[in-house]
Amino acid sequence: MFGKYLVERGLLREEELLIALERQASMKISFGRLAYQLGMLTLDQVMAVIDAQRENPVRFGVIAVERGLLTEQQVADLLEAQEDSHLPLGQVIATLGFVDPETLDRELRHYLAEIAPNK
Repeated sequence: MFGKYLVERGLLREEELLIALERQASMKISFGRLAYQLGMLTLDQVMAVIDAQRENPVRFGVIAVERGLLTEQQVADLLEAQEDSHLPLGQVIATLGFVDPETLDRELRHYLAEIAPNK
C-alpha cells in the first residue's frame, strides 16, 4: 500500500495516514471528472457544463441531459459509479498538505517500480 510505503520512508506519520484514509473514504470523484474518465464526455463538454452551473446552480447531470450530452440512464450509471469512487490517496495526502505533490509524484514512481514484476 502506497500510504504505508510513505510512512516507512519517513515522509508521512501514521496519524496522518489514518486521517488521509478517513478523508479519502468520504471524498468522491466529481461527477464531471468521472464522466470524462469513463469517456462519456470530452473535456470541452465538462467545462461547458461547469460554466453553465456558474450561471444556474443545477446539478451537473441535469444540465448534461438538458444539453443532450448524456442520457438519463448514463447519469444514473455515473451516479452509481460515483458511489464506489474515491480520490487517489496521494491526491488526498497532498490536499491535506501532509506531503507536497512533487514528492508524492517522485515517491509514487519509486513505489510502482518496486512493486512491478521483474522483467
